[in-house]
Amino acid sequence: MIWWLIAGLLLLASLFLVYPFVRHDKAEVQDDADANLQIFRDQQAQLESQLQQQEIKQPQYDQLIAEAKQLLLLNSQKPQADENQAPRKSGWLLPVSLLLLPIFCLASYHYLGAAADEKILKMLEQNTQLSVDDPQAQFKQQELFSAIEKRAAQRPDNIYYWILLAKRAVQQNDLSSAQYHYAQAIKASPEDSYLLAQYAEITFMLADSQFTDEVNRAIDKAFAIDSSNPTVLGLKGIQAFETEQWQLAITYWQEASRQMDHGSPTATALKTGIARAQKRLGIEPEQQLSPQVEISVSIDKAIQFDPNQTVFVALVAVSGAPMPLAAKKLRAGDLPTTITLSNSDAVMEGYNLSSVNEVKAVARLSETGSATPQVGDWEAAIQRVDLSSGKYSLALEISRQRL
Repeated sequence: MIWWLIAGLLLLASLFLVYPFVRHDKAEVQDDADANLQIFRDQQAQLESQLQQQEIKQPQYDQLIAEAKQLLLLNSQKPQADENQAPRKSGWLLPVSLLLLPIFCLASYHYLGAAADEKILKMLEQNTQLSVDDPQAQFKQQELFSAIEKRAAQRPDNIYYWILLAKRAVQQNDLSSAQYHYAQAIKASPEDSYLLAQYAEITFMLADSQFTDEVNRAIDKAFAIDSSNPTVLGLKGIQAFETEQWQLAITYWQEASRQMDHGSPTATALKTGIARAQKRLGIEPEQQLSPQVEISVSIDKAIQFDPNQTVFVALVAVSGAPMPLAAKKLRAGDLPTTITLSNSDAVMEGYNLSSVNEVKAVARLSETGSATPQVGDWEAAIQRVDLSSGKYSLALEISRQRL
């Protein structure tokens, strides 16, 4: 379809090239003839006036009139001759122009158009469909990023390409290339806080975690653009800690940790840093009380079940991994009952209720005894529980069957 559209546009453009070669501007020729005739009449009137005033004699008058008539005749014939000769002299321009038009247009589109971007998009889609074990995966990845690198050089204002190249370089532990790619992206968007923060972090790592003048400039610029960026706040905290500004380091790190998943490795590292800074100040870190959630669990009387069936009760992070933060296994015949879930009921060490602010509460009557939800199981759920509100008493009545 697009090629038909291109062909139609080229045909339309060709008409503009052909038109000057086929038109005959006779009106313009006529205008020239009228002007020459008027000039002759003006000369004739002037000569007659001079003859009447005896400024010239009759023989001179006759001679000058004859010369004026001859000049009029020559000027009247010249436009016609030029009109007849023009097609012969410039006729070669038309086929050459018609030949060069599509070549020029297609070459311009190849350079200025989005054909290369469409190709990269298709390659990205193909790469996402390849499994890690596919023998072609590595080759396809290399082909993709070679195309992106080439296109980024042609389109240096495309931030997306530079970010892809930078992330790829970080994965390959090529920090120098990552720094260069982020620097190119910053040239295209100098006020982008994300790019500035990433560049500052990479520069810090390249300097062996030393706060050189270049590192300080990068951090200060990023902080001036966005003082709430967690990456920049983390770096500012390290900077303050090294200069023994313990309270300032705590302030930076606490603000950064508020924007992160409490269970992430970075958040854990920040908590460790805060504890160290508090110790330097002689302050005992506040002990974080384990959240305790009291849950009343029951089964709808309309449901028929075996008393020995298993009931799973769990608290799961609203956003993040589906693994329960805390869970207990009950016997269906013991319901209704009330239980309490806390960090002591964590399924995995270090991943508990203290890691998040919001959870989802689930109670499930298993038909097979499996901890993995199955079709036919009966369950109840509360989609969002705010652990920071202090309201930790819940009631779950199992009444809905999974389909």
